[in-house]
Amino acid sequence: MRISDKHIHQVLRAYSDQVRRQEKRPISSSIDKSSGHEIKLSPESQEFLAALQTLRNLPEVDTERVAQLRQQIKAGTYQVDCNSIARRMLAEHRLDRLI
Repeated sequence: MRISDKHIHQVLRAYSDQVRRQEKRPISSSIDKSSGHEIKLSPESQEFLAALQTLRNLPEVDTERVAQLRQQIKAGTYQVDCNSIARRMLAEHRLDRLI
């Protein structure tokens, strides 16, 4: 099975949806009152959730970068780096073949 960026994004989206649903639950739901047990996240999990929240707050599109690229295209100064594109395509192809 090939794992592409699309698959990775689908997994991340499913995981973040799951985390979001858990965040919406009241705090009292993480405590089992009948047994007196409490669920605590590890420091790594807490750090991951903080990073995930920060990512959620970022805009999906970097409007400043888009405006800059539009200006370059309009002025005719935008240069496509064909070598960089080719390297990334070959690297992705090699990764797909390994998987």
